Amino acid sequence: MMGLRDGSRLRVLLAEDNAFEARLIVGVLRQLGIGNVDHHRDGAGAISAVTPQTTPFDLVISDWNMPESTGLDLLRHVRAIWRHTPFLMLTAHATVDFVRLAKANAVDAYMVKPFSPRDLASRITQLVSS
Repeated sequence: MMGLRDGSRLRVLLAEDNAFEARLIVGVLRQLGIGNVDHHRDGAGAISAVTPQTTPFDLVISDWNMPESTGLDLLRHVRAIWRHTPFLMLTAHATVDFVRLAKANAVDAYMVKPFSPRDLASRITQLVSS
């Protein structure tokens, strides 16, 4: 896994309530050279990190199912404030309804759990390089 050219300059918002998944994602981000990760264990915390006054994150990675607010709530909030911030949704339940709802809310990409670190790194690289 190669690092990103300007990875150290990137800021990532991570919303993931599962400790194992969060460690895996942060590990992949670090291997890509991304060290600036704002991690929240619930949707409400992540939503509070997204305001018109804050500098937009370069990438948002969110689990769909979390306590207090869902990844869909976060996606809608991000799109209302930062329309062009890349958003990667993670879920264990990839149904047709999920895909339709995510696309209707302008998600940039989604991945079904479990996923490999290599696949995650590839998707992150695509999102922040485009």
